[in-house]
Amino acid sequence: MLSHSIRRRTVSALLAASAVAILAPAAAFATEPTTPACPDTHWPAAVQGVPTNLHAGAAGGNYFWHSKTGWHLRVTHRGSSRVVFTGRIVSSTPITVTGVKLEKNDTFTLSADKLTLTYRFRNYGRIDGLDFKTDCSQHLRLSGSTMGGKKLPVSRIWLGARHVHPLSNPFVVIKVS
Repeated sequence: MLSHSIRRRTVSALLAASAVAILAPAAAFATEPTTPACPDTHWPAAVQGVPTNLHAGAAGGNYFWHSKTGWHLRVTHRGSSRVVFTGRIVSSTPITVTGVKLEKNDTFTLSADKLTLTYRFRNYGRIDGLDFKTDCSQHLRLSGSTMGGKKLPVSRIWLGARHVHPLSNPFVVIKVS
């Protein structure tokens, strides 16, 4: 087993080598970066644009992307039976959030410090979701993603218009220069 220091250097090397590698396992980032002001960086191309395979009744899972209006999370599944989706999104800066196409029993909660967004959607094959913004955040950590009470496999998490899958669940998306 690699030590934490060697694993961290390995992850850093992978991040520098590949745009897809910025979708790293959450455990690789144990400390929060500290920056006094917003650096001139951008979210990776891998998470940009609406996943083109997203529509009501599409393959079950999480669809996650960034656009000029902020971040977006949608869930759906095939059929009309009830499937519960849950998860947590943690930002390095405060989040503002709006529910999208939610039914009366769908919930989302923003922590008191506005850094942690938790959701629970009872989905019936339509689309449920969230739109949110994270001013000046350097990374987002997505964890606890489940569908029907089971941890979502990475093949059921689609990122951006290119349908990229993260390397693990949980995962972290990091801004790039």
